Amino acid sequence: MTPTRPSRVSSPSVEAVLLDDAYAPVTSRIGFLRSPLADVAEALRGWRAEIHGSAAVEQVPEGLTALTRLEPLTGGVRPRELLVTCADPAWTAVFDCGVQGGDQTTTVGYLARTTMVQGVVVLSIPDRKAAPGVVERFGGRQLELFAPIPTDFLNYVRTISVVRDAKWRFDANGTVQDFEDVEAYSRRRIADRFTPEMLVEYSAALGLRPFDADFYPGPSVLVTNPAVPPAGAKVLSIADARRSVGL
Repeated sequence: MTPTRPSRVSSPSVEAVLLDDAYAPVTSRIGFLRSPLADVAEALRGWRAEIHGSAAVEQVPEGLTALTRLEPLTGGVRPRELLVTCADPAWTAVFDCGVQGGDQTTTVGYLARTTMVQGVVVLSIPDRKAAPGVVERFGGRQLELFAPIPTDFLNYVRTISVVRDAKWRFDANGTVQDFEDVEAYSRRRIADRFTPEMLVEYSAALGLRPFDADFYPGPSVLVTNPAVPPAGAKVLSIADARRSVGL
């Protein structure tokens, strides 16, 4: 990674979400590979064909509106994955049809290593406590950086996260990057150690604007494989998946 250090300015939004979370959970986790769309599509198609016996690629002219092509969202398998050209065409965004959000960590980590490119995965879920008539939503923010070569652990370069389960937890592993505000990691309130504003700033230092809709102009590619959800797995529309988490 050859990032530049961003200025310390606050993001205008309270939470770092794409399109006001209109497509969540699909957009709760977003992967990026520093490689053109066609190259990522061919690498992903080949990998899925090795696993499932076959895979197909469909060219799609639009950008984020193509997210509906991931329906239905499924549990246990990922038969549909959408690759979207970013405003900087050197980067390709990765989305999939996971019913609880994507599994881009596995996909980006593997393709970064096998195609020798840089990879990034961001996670952003606004936290919401349970209340009468309100479904609890466990919040979190995470930034994962992947190298094209092996590191101390697989090909992870750096992982920074703050997530809430029973309670908030902060973790930071790997090589500290020049753009990081390491002093923030000692803040008393754990949720403040890696804020939405910091996630936006760190992403910008890498040349990414994950939560800006105009960063995804397209075109796109839909990669499909014949995987079938296991018995009892959830199969939901985006609207139903949103309702399941109270959106």
